[in-house]
Amino acid sequence: MKVILTGSTGFIGSEILAQAIDRPFITSIICITRRALPEPISGNPKVKVIILKDFTSYPPEVLSQLSGAEACIWALGLPSTSSQTTEIEYTLTAATTFSQHLAPDLKSKGKKFRFVYLSGMLANRDASKKLWFLQEKRTMKGTIENGLLELEQKEESNIEIIIARPGGVLPKATIVPDLLVGLTKSIKVDELAAFLVMSCTAKKEGERTLENDASEAVKGSQGPGENELGK
Repeated sequence: MKVILTGSTGFIGSEILAQAIDRPFITSIICITRRALPEPISGNPKVKVIILKDFTSYPPEVLSQLSGAEACIWALGLPSTSSQTTEIEYTLTAATTFSQHLAPDLKSKGKKFRFVYLSGMLANRDASKKLWFLQEKRTMKGTIENGLLELEQKEESNIEIIIARPGGVLPKATIVPDLLVGLTKSIKVDELAAFLVMSCTAKKEGERTLENDASEAVKGSQGPGENELGK
């Protein structure tokens, strides 16, 4: 399986990449990134790096390298100085582009393109709702989720959306006891990464928005639970 990954140089994305490399069912990982990946990761035969300066445009030479991909894990993080609209535009442009140029080729094979979006806990899909804290960020995440779900519902899109809403993400070597990890609605980064990777092939029925409100973390060999991230 050929998978597209963004955010591969970040805290969560780098762990997703490591997990994807270790999964036999993933044969190729296309990392779309703003800067080069370090060795030895960039030299791994499974990994191909595309350095893209403008995430609002996917020229033919980039699309040709993405051809054959069946899924994308979108874990792109932007600097705090970036505008909210930039993250919305980057994510929805990618999903729309993949729906138009990659998903149709899978339809004849009886498959749909899978877009796995790393959102955040308490994302707010109602833009008119007044929130007590993190109004802009939570509403921005909700706006992206709405756009992705609208794209999925289009008859011609042939795309499936999975949304993950983790709370706090902890280092895999954290000293926080597992019980407290669950009680604080957190998840270890390696368990989150395993969840996202397995979401590329997990069975999907209806809308899939997975909340991080479980008491037991996802194990690396398991796929998503019924409707909770980490359970």
